[in-house]
Formats: sequence, C-alpha cells, structure tokens
Amino acid sequence: MDPLLPAIAPVRQPYSFAELTADALNASWGALRTHSLTWHPDADLDAQVRDWPLTGAGDHETAALVTVPSRAVAAAEVLVRHGFAPLLVTAVRRAGLGGPPGAADVRIRRVEAADVAVAVSVNVQTVRYDGWFGMVNERPSTADRLREHIEARLTWDEPGLWLAERDGTPLGVLYYDMPPHSDWIAGRTSASPVVYLGLLGVREAARGSGVGSALVAHTHRLLDEAGIAVTLLHHALPNPRSTPFWYSHGYRPLWTTWQRQPAL
Repeated sequence: MDPLLPAIAPVRQPYSFAELTADALNASWGALRTHSLTWHPDADLDAQVRDWPLTGAGDHETAALVTVPSRAVAAAEVLVRHGFAPLLVTAVRRAGLGGPPGAADVRIRRVEAADVAVAVSVNVQTVRYDGWFGMVNERPSTADRLREHIEARLTWDEPGLWLAERDGTPLGVLYYDMPPHSDWIAGRTSASPVVYLGLLGVREAARGSGVGSALVAHTHRLLDEAGIAVTLLHHALPNPRSTPFWYSHGYRPLWTTWQRQPAL
C-alpha cells in the first residue's frame, strides 16, 4: 500500500479509551475523552465500528478516532458511511525533498530564553487558527502549558527551536524533535531515523510573505545534513493554508485520522 508504512501487527483488543484533564498540554490537541479504534487491513472495519462500545452521547468532549493509512481507500468508504470526518494527517517527507526557498530578507536564528514569550504567542495563534478545523482546542491553560513545553525544550541538547525575523521583528517560529525525543512517533513509518516537526507558526500579518518557507527550507537543510531519513508532522486536513503549504515542500499524506464528535 505504501513503502513508508511500518509493519502492522494485529491486535487482540482494537478498542481503547483515554481521558485527559482540561489543563493538560495534550488537551489542546483534541477532545478530553477519546475512544480509539486500532485499524488492521485484515479486520472487518465496518463490523468493528458497529460493535464499538462507545460512551458520551451528545458530549462534544468525547470523540471517536480511527487512524488509517491515507491510501486505505476502502477504510475511508466505511468511515464516511459511519459519519466520520478526515481531520488530521500525519504527513511524511523523505530526505532531499523540498520546495520554495522563502523570502530572502528573513533572518533565521535559534530561539533563546528571551524569545520564549514570542514563541508562545506564535504557538497560541497557530492553535487558535487550527481550532477552526475540528480537532485542536485552545483552552484556558494552553498558553501556560506551551510556555512550559518551550522552556523545557531549551534544556535539550538539540532544542530544534528556530525564530524567523525581518528587520529585527519576530514573525515566525518552528520547532522539531530529534531522536530520542521523536521516538514516540518513529513507529509510524518504516524509515529511520525520524524527526517530528511539531510547530510551524507565522504571525497572521506575515502569512503568505515567505516567512514559513524560509523556516522550513532552513530546517530541511539541517535535517538532510544530519542524515535524517524522514520528517513527520501533523496538519489539519481541512486547513486551506497548511495542506497546500506542506505538500509544496515535499510532504505527502501517510496516515489520516478520522473523527466523529460526539462519539455517539
């Protein structure tokens, strides 16, 4: 189906459930209560969805999620029929692929401790914009959790935190996880080593001016030089900005997450 997919082992129990508190960092990336169904090509997905022991009827904070290979078109037909929407893509880029170089007047430098407030602000703006598309939620604690996350990254050997500025004005932020920090998602692909690109955010007034492309081109050069085989990222499929942007920079869909919210 796709050479970049990993080997997919069958599971005895395809159903799982997780619950988060509203002030957890990951609460910004989805509903607080999530039922998940693990897909396998040999399973009867239609029967699994019909037999799924779901809870949370009418509760918008309870969602049902199914993540399938993006090229699994038969699974897509089943999920559409059961009222699921394709909202999130895990996209992949092979080393050496790229796109537009971006604006030449943009300076890229590392994020420092004095830049944390700017990085948090850009990250929150990105969360707020992605919130229109069905999975991401800005919560009262989002800014505080993101500040903690960015400050923690600054203590890593390789923070992967980059700032774009024009004439001294900060306009965009990008960060990525190098191994071993990317190990949590490395099993999603057959290639190795893997980097996870967690954020590309550009201030609203600077979008479309080449700032994002400059950050991505800079990052891709670094990752290719470091011998990274593939870069993974998540993007909101309905987002009219991120979807064409990432695919113009060498990415393509690998996995698609389908959601029904409320779950019942």
